[in-house]
Amino acid sequence: MAKTIVVIGATGIQGGSVAANADQDDPASLIPAFPGAEAIFAVTNFWKPFYKKYEELSKQGDRVTSEYAAPIEIRRGKAIVDAAAEVLHDEGKLERFIWSTLPSFKKLSKGKHSYAYHFDAKAEITTYLQQEQKDLWEKSSLLNVGIYTTNVKEYGDSFGLKKKDDGSGEYIYHNASQNAAEYPFVQNLLGVSEAANLVTFFEFWGQVTGKKFTCEEVTVEAHDRARPGGLRREAAESMAYSAEFRLGDLVLPKDLDSNVKVTSIKEYIESEDWSEYK
Repeated sequence: MAKTIVVIGATGIQGGSVAANADQDDPASLIPAFPGAEAIFAVTNFWKPFYKKYEELSKQGDRVTSEYAAPIEIRRGKAIVDAAAEVLHDEGKLERFIWSTLPSFKKLSKGKHSYAYHFDAKAEITTYLQQEQKDLWEKSSLLNVGIYTTNVKEYGDSFGLKKKDDGSGEYIYHNASQNAAEYPFVQNLLGVSEAANLVTFFEFWGQVTGKKFTCEEVTVEAHDRARPGGLRREAAESMAYSAEFRLGDLVLPKDLDSNVKVTSIKEYIESEDWSEYK
């Protein structure tokens, strides 16, 4: 007999299937979406409220936009957790609650990296799940999704290459740390497909496209000055933290099943259109 699986948080990358209307800002609307569910996958979107107010709030300082977006994500995440816990209590059918989360860079770095709000907000929801909804926590799994390979193209200002101005045709990647952090790159949403750093990513990119590139270390502060308002700093601090502290002990798909089919970084690059890089 088929099981009922509810996916909430249609971000376009992690989520996409819609079976019922629910508004994360209206907790009461979440309850009708969950009854009968044997598994729930949930993710919240930090970046939608962030970009909605970025042009307005970024002029007021580096933290203002993130400090606007983070409480919205936390409120929505807690509402999802509470709704799932209520359905579990009322029905007892829920077998697994899968929460797409991230570690708190501020906490793990002891305050050194405090601008990665999109990590810290999801971690706060995880803490709430663990401490305030303990019955649901017993049936929960945490999914730490890595950097999307598509970020290099979609958010080139923060993650991509810049063409040098010297006429050489060479591209340059501005790394936020002397050490290159390994990220679990995601392409087909199996959690991770391959762990590698962005320097390795661009080495594959050069092999596939025939283009040359160099890597130059640029401080977090320099990233921030290049685009004030918090967006570049948020991305740069995330990379700097990952390089220094790593992402912890995460279980990879291959650790669960060596036969899981994933898309490698090179396979993704070979499938992508890079014609804009001339």
